Amino acid sequence: MKVLTLNTHAWMEDDPYEKLDALAEQLAESEYDVIALQEVNQTIDAKGIKDDTFIAPEEKVRAVPIKEDNFARLLIKKLKRLGLTYYWSWAANHVGYDLYDEGVAILSKVPFKAESQLVSESEDYASHYTRKVLKASFDHQDRQWAVLSAHYSWWTDGNGRHLFEHEWSQTLDMIRPEERKTAIVMGDFNNDPSVQNEGYALVRRSAPFLNDAFETADVKIGEATVEKEIDGWEDHSDLKRIDYIFAGKGFDVDQYKVTFDGKNGPVVSDHFGVEALVRLKLT
Repeated sequence: MKVLTLNTHAWMEDDPYEKLDALAEQLAESEYDVIALQEVNQTIDAKGIKDDTFIAPEEKVRAVPIKEDNFARLLIKKLKRLGLTYYWSWAANHVGYDLYDEGVAILSKVPFKAESQLVSESEDYASHYTRKVLKASFDHQDRQWAVLSAHYSWWTDGNGRHLFEHEWSQTLDMIRPEERKTAIVMGDFNNDPSVQNEGYALVRRSAPFLNDAFETADVKIGEATVEKEIDGWEDHSDLKRIDYIFAGKGFDVDQYKVTFDGKNGPVVSDHFGVEALVRLKLT
């Protein structure tokens, strides 16, 4: 199975429609089985719309309807014209830049059951510290798979409150014991492994059933996913690996590859993408 995660920085890029086209064309060429997207925006004031390929997630906190300029919806339409049909789901995290419903999405070639869960302590929709994780569950190769798309907060906020730790703990509760071997958690973690005793170390310590695809892949192509200052990482212009694919120990990871970096696909966002080829282990 070929999977991808990408923080799309939707509608915030220069020439956004050209980059949307470039993204769709590269996705159509790569034919991913499952795609996790973050910073998937839609204009707050845009018109609401129905979509037959949209899978509304089960939500306990604030279900925001999809709107006509939802970035994932437009991407799905372009992929359809390029010959690929994806089912998709989306859940809103919070208001982005006073203009957007900002959320996370999952695209899949096969239908799935979707649910989202508030993982942050904040429930204020106006706060960028409010975060949900979107989960897709589906049957594949006689196994129950769980794929999660997440966009986490930083290790702490400006007041020293530990944000990521709570969000990650809540995420682990979304993965049932029987799903652990075939769980894939993807997204923007906003934590770099070079920083000791923070988010990355917590993930490795608290979730021994998950492997970092970069660490375990037989073939590695690229590493860093951000190479400049971005929102939340001001004064950090050095290379950073903050976008991850964590796969359950029931998988072998044949390849880890940084994409949409100008080498392996066009640059379409302030983040690069990460793809992985995962294969169920023979038992």
